[in-house]
Amino acid sequence: MASSSESSAESEHEIASDNETQAAIREDLKSMSFEEIMQLKEQLGAKVYKEAVLGGKASQSRQPKERNELKRLNKNRPRELSAKRQVPFLGAELRVERKKQKEAELRDPRFDERAGDYNVETFKKNYKFISKIRDKEVGKLKKELTEVQNGEEKQKIRHTMQRLINKNVEDKKWHLKQHLLKKERAEIQKAHNEGRQPHYATKKERRAKELVAQFEHLKNTGKLNKHLEKRRKKNAAKDRNRISIE
Repeated sequence: MASSSESSAESEHEIASDNETQAAIREDLKSMSFEEIMQLKEQLGAKVYKEAVLGGKASQSRQPKERNELKRLNKNRPRELSAKRQVPFLGAELRVERKKQKEAELRDPRFDERAGDYNVETFKKNYKFISKIRDKEVGKLKKELTEVQNGEEKQKIRHTMQRLINKNVEDKKWHLKQHLLKKERAEIQKAHNEGRQPHYATKKERRAKELVAQFEHLKNTGKLNKHLEKRRKKNAAKDRNRISIE
């Protein structure tokens, strides 16, 4: 009994001395700057620093651990469960596995057969509204061009504007071409239904029809003179380059 009392007294004395040491260390740290504390932590290491300031494993091991064993009041009764650990709901593990599978399954629809075949006509129809967005962006860039004074910034804005305008022009040409092809197919089908020999247009004839349709469109929108002037300047520049080379 005497030995046990002596050992307990010694352990209490050690705990008290450790607490005094930690308190002294904390007082010293209060007078130090944050930079000095971080340098001390780097020199000692995070593990030693925590043990010195907050108390290490030695002080924690001396404290007696409390074990709350949940016993049955009767052998026929179920064991009580602690509220600290939540009982998993039915099917929770399966949901977690499915979530992991979904996160792991990443696919690119452009190269996946399950996404279906790429249809250019359907794609162009679904994203036809982008042309209107480009027109709005061109309007904003025109206003920005008048406000900018830097030459390099102006050049970048002009380049961006021209790129957006060219994309819209290409889209309009594509839709016009598809309209003419549909009209041609309808005429061929009509000739078959009436028992006549259909006329299959050549590439040259289709190109001529596209140019006529483009001419009519520019005439109706009032942009014909501007287009002809642009073509004239382009052809004149080509002629000058050709003459200089010769």
